[in-house]
Amino acid sequence: MLIRAIDTNVYKNKLQSGVLNFTSLKGSNLHHHTNPYQGRAYNQERTTEDIKNALDVLGKELQIIVHNPSAPSLYSKDTGVGSLYSESSQQLLTPFLKKYGFSGIQVDPEGLRPEHDSSPYVTNSFVYNTLMIDLEDLTEPENGALLDKNIFKSIVRLNPSKGSDMCDYEHARDSFDLALANAWKNFKSKSALVDSIVSPVERQAISQLKGDYDEYYAKNIDMLEPYAIYSILSKRYNNDYYKNWPVEMQNLYNPKNESLISSIKAENQDDIDKFVFTDLLAKKARDKGIKAFADAGITTIGDNPVAFSNQEVWAHQDAFLKDYKMGCPPDGDNPKGQAWGFAVLNPEKLFNHDGSFGPAGKLLYDKCRKLAADNQGGIRIDHIVGLIDPYVYKNSPVERTAGRLFSSEHNHDLKHFAIPRGQKNSAEKFGQILSKIVIPACESAGVSKDDIICENLGAMPDHAREAFEKLGLGGMTVTQYHNGMSATPKDTIMIGSHDTQPFVTYIDNLYGPYGQDAFNHALWPAVENSLPRSASHDTKQAKFDKYRFDTNRYKPEENKNAFAQMKFTELFTSPAQRVQIFWTDLFGMDKRYNMPGTTVGNWSLRLSSDFEKQFNPSMLIQAISDALKAQDSTTVKQNQDLINSLDVDAQAAQRELGGKINLFG
Repeated sequence: MLIRAIDTNVYKNKLQSGVLNFTSLKGSNLHHHTNPYQGRAYNQERTTEDIKNALDVLGKELQIIVHNPSAPSLYSKDTGVGSLYSESSQQLLTPFLKKYGFSGIQVDPEGLRPEHDSSPYVTNSFVYNTLMIDLEDLTEPENGALLDKNIFKSIVRLNPSKGSDMCDYEHARDSFDLALANAWKNFKSKSALVDSIVSPVERQAISQLKGDYDEYYAKNIDMLEPYAIYSILSKRYNNDYYKNWPVEMQNLYNPKNESLISSIKAENQDDIDKFVFTDLLAKKARDKGIKAFADAGITTIGDNPVAFSNQEVWAHQDAFLKDYKMGCPPDGDNPKGQAWGFAVLNPEKLFNHDGSFGPAGKLLYDKCRKLAADNQGGIRIDHIVGLIDPYVYKNSPVERTAGRLFSSEHNHDLKHFAIPRGQKNSAEKFGQILSKIVIPACESAGVSKDDIICENLGAMPDHAREAFEKLGLGGMTVTQYHNGMSATPKDTIMIGSHDTQPFVTYIDNLYGPYGQDAFNHALWPAVENSLPRSASHDTKQAKFDKYRFDTNRYKPEENKNAFAQMKFTELFTSPAQRVQIFWTDLFGMDKRYNMPGTTVGNWSLRLSSDFEKQFNPSMLIQAISDALKAQDSTTVKQNQDLINSLDVDAQAAQRELGGKINLFG
């Protein structure tokens, strides 16, 4: 998603014109009192309870954003990628989240990824990512001892990235292919002779798994079979993009060629059966991890990519427009636009004449329903404008035939899709994909409209914004770019996301190459949002003067840390009830997870096994305490003991746990 860069000229002009008057005023109304808990040693159990109580008072839900491959692995279990549902995650990440009040994890799109693409946003939403499987679990008798232990040990031993903060997708893909082939071979032989298995634990496990497999196969084969065949053909032609295959294979399901499909199945039945088996293993691993999270009071929030995978498009070609692709329109920051190349759902195939779902509507409904069923904490809808009025093109986003699908009434190719704007019911028509497909799909799986998070960043035409707002959905506020006070209670607030620069880099850039005007311009709202709304101008000015760049240019670390503290506080003082923190921002990392528009090195950064040793919780604890102080006087008075305790928690955390990494240097 395109997000605008900081415009330093705007800041400079506002400062010079006097719009932002940062003249120093004397005096301050800051209240000082003696804290009865001063000097108390750090106690994690008490701190956890204080955070929980404070979040309850503030009415906030605290969540972390971390993708599966970025989850930490114990050194002796590191296969090259992480999994949120692994034993390592349960031992390392879950206890950490419980300590600091996190009640949810927003995960990546957890579908099967393309063979040579690490992006989670081009995945097949109907097939689970097998890299989520905990391979060591498969070696245990209680799971049927499906995987030879020596194979697992070799995978870990040969992992080039073992113990590091980077994934090695090449090693992981090759290793998982080998391991799952071994597991399938062992499952077949053991399930055929289950009564001869000596170990009662292993025998029971294989017997149970055989029953589960038969049931799963019967229930899901119609949905999974095309994707299994896609995998077979990708290997046959040594290419996982169907348009590079022979024509008859490109159109195997367009229309469905029963005779040729039967022939492929007859030749490759074992591979199809194995495909279903590994999908079941991934689901079982995920179900086990979800239960462990639930036991810890943590839910998952799924991520619904706007893109459909090549496999999905190939198997459902009648659901998509033939000539158009989805992208992002040109603008001042990106004059060439963004040619994403995503398939576009055919508007004429969304609904039948009787109002029932057409092939496009059913595909989207099934996709959203499966995601919601898997993630009872809610779902994130990627690029919401792409479901309201997507920007489409044939060859390039800048060509004359490009435009918004539903609002290009003067475009020869698109005008018959146009919805007249300004009419009484135009907002309802623009929002009908959401109101008639996406929301009902989520609600049918137990996820309410309030738990749908919409990625509404970047350019959104007025008519699309009106449609979005009329549906009453919550959007996203990213405080690197927006004032946190602009959020609504339904919104989700965060400092940054998987697409933004790290928080550390953001602050360094404000303080460095963008010049003092940029830092000071960002500092003023941060000061305001970290203080009570009733705070006097003198109080705000005094805090601003203390940390402004131009008067404290020789105190960069103090200034930047103070700014960071205020930005964390802003998360909890804003009206938004859902607070999310991307994991690199939480841990003060200066490495970037994803650079939009590039393909090299993205999606590989992860938490190392000793990540908690690098964490200084002081900033998070202090932010929550300062947010309590910023409430109305009655709330502050009623919770003064809690505020005092949190303040000391933060001081003790800094004294006893901090200083292990230099966040801003």
